[in-house]
Amino acid sequence: MKNLFYFLMLLATASILSSCATIIGGSKYYAKVQVPDHPNAKIEYKGDYQGTGEATFKAKRRKANNFSVTVKEEDCETQTIDFTQRQFRGWAFVGTVVVWTGVISTAPYILPWGIATDLATGSLWKPDINEKGVTKQDFNHYIYRIDYTGCKDKKD
Repeated sequence: MKNLFYFLMLLATASILSSCATIIGGSKYYAKVQVPDHPNAKIEYKGDYQGTGEATFKAKRRKANNFSVTVKEEDCETQTIDFTQRQFRGWAFVGTVVVWTGVISTAPYILPWGIATDLATGSLWKPDINEKGVTKQDFNHYIYRIDYTGCKDKKD
């Protein structure tokens, strides 16, 4: 009986603290990093190796304006590329306001728990496709094309 109570409380809390942008887009997105013409370039994100030449991994939406990758290739310079722009997900915000804003039944108070949840999780943000090298594949997948210049001397 005690386990059932905890399960029901967990279910109620999850439904109350859910919101449109968090449910649909989530607090993370898939970042696909490509290093054209450098299939042997190692890609690191937050100090962790992600792949060689191309890598796909999850990144936090709220940190889309603070997205940095490091590219290394043997006998070449290490290069860190910073992406510093993000955009507000306006339609996700509208969905949150329309669908996930609660009302207390005993008083006419509006509780914007959906907005609070989306702001807390960062799910109202996305990478800015106007920034050089960033393209959108779909609402949850973004491509970062890296102009790796650390091997200029090697080609010459």
